[in-house]
Amino acid sequence: MTPQTLLAVAASRRRRPLWAVAAGILVHSLAPRAGAQAPTTAPADVQFTVTKASVRGPLISVPKDQGVLVDFTVPLREVRVANAEIADVDVTAPQQLLLTGKTCGTTQLLAVVDGGQQRVFTVVVDPDLERLQASIRATVPRAKVEAQALLDSVVLTGTVPDLESADRILQVTGIYSGKIVNHMRVAGTQQVLLRVTVAEVNRTATRQLGFNGWLAGDNVRDMFTLSNIGQINPSNIGAVGGALANQRIPFAVNEDGIPVGPAPTLSFGFPRVQMQVFIQALRENGLLNVLAEPNLVTLSGQEATFLAGGEFPIPVAQRDSVTVEFREFGVRLHFTPTVLSDNAIRLKVAPEVSEPDYSSAVQIAGYSVPGLIQRRVETVVELGPGQTFAIGGLLSERTRATSQKIPALGDIPVLGSLFSSVRYQSSETELVILVTPEMVAALDPGQVAAVPGGRHVPPNDWELFALGQLEGQPRPAAPAGPAAPASADGAGSTMTLRLRGPVGPAGADEGV
Repeated sequence: MTPQTLLAVAASRRRRPLWAVAAGILVHSLAPRAGAQAPTTAPADVQFTVTKASVRGPLISVPKDQGVLVDFTVPLREVRVANAEIADVDVTAPQQLLLTGKTCGTTQLLAVVDGGQQRVFTVVVDPDLERLQASIRATVPRAKVEAQALLDSVVLTGTVPDLESADRILQVTGIYSGKIVNHMRVAGTQQVLLRVTVAEVNRTATRQLGFNGWLAGDNVRDMFTLSNIGQINPSNIGAVGGALANQRIPFAVNEDGIPVGPAPTLSFGFPRVQMQVFIQALRENGLLNVLAEPNLVTLSGQEATFLAGGEFPIPVAQRDSVTVEFREFGVRLHFTPTVLSDNAIRLKVAPEVSEPDYSSAVQIAGYSVPGLIQRRVETVVELGPGQTFAIGGLLSERTRATSQKIPALGDIPVLGSLFSSVRYQSSETELVILVTPEMVAALDPGQVAAVPGGRHVPPNDWELFALGQLEGQPRPAAPAGPAAPASADGAGSTMTLRLRGPVGPAGADEGV
């Protein structure tokens, strides 16, 4: 080291720590000197070997949060666990160690024994399946479920009596493992047939009595009278324009007479007296009976929809055009069943019966759009198979009375009716909606009944044109052997084909 270097090092000691000064001296001493020759030989390559632990070694199963003792026949020098987050190892004796499961998973244990020999073991940490199996048996004794461990998951296989039992088993298994593979199957029938009955009776009654009339003309001088109360048949009568007040004032009506509108039910008059009376006397009774019975089948937990009706257009005015939207009406049914057990079914049901109401129609862009009368209910109920529940009902009574009369004149007994108009309306509505679920299974082909209209026999020419019959007489059964082909109109055929859907023709005595 040159004197200049020593002076620089001595000066730097006053500004830097001792360890920094020493490092600087070491780097300076190792730096190649000017004019020195580089080494002529390259450094030797570093060699290494990778030894992969065998996965076919002995298997050690450890329950989660529990420990197992492993005894060796020779003393242990060193033990290690590949993944300390899955299992932990402690040496309790020269030839014994304790494995503790921490998290579900798989890892490896490396043990070095006397003599330097190495042994590799596979450690599997599983949930406590014995306790889990005992918990499942205690929760649902009728279930035949087996729990198996797969890596960090629990696989459940077997059958349960109902869906509620499956939910209980899943809740219990979730305590032991956060990952569950559900392969359980619900035993028994899981298809539900829902029978819905919508029955409605609507009674209306109307009573009305009113009078309109006029009296005027040459035969009735110096006076005229006119009654338009209730606007049954409004009359227009008055003096002729330009008539002098000091002379007889003639009264005039329409050239063809005062027209009679559709509202009056009776009108009479006296031509010589020039009097006409319009009477509205009405008694009306109405009866509406609605009965709908939609039936629908679906699987437990699946929603089913039924609609028997149609759609009517609704014009929607846009900025520069008119578009058409459609609104459905008819008999509609939405329901979602859940089979809880053999004796309990949970239903989310929404039946609806609707029809267009042209009495409340509105005009939109030149189109007449009717209103919609609806009977709808949506609810969730629980009941057993075959039981019936009334999920909705309505009892409505409405009364409306209107009386219009001329003061004083309308209060005269009997004759006061000529100067009054009375309208009385009453309506009564009874509505009930019943639901009945049933557990059903598929039918065999021999159990399927004939479809509606399957027994219809087309008439031949004599029955149709001569006798005026729209349905022919049943044909005799065909003899044994190949049957003759039936004609399109049924004439000349020996057997009428009775269909029953996708399973082909019905049997000869089916449905009898």
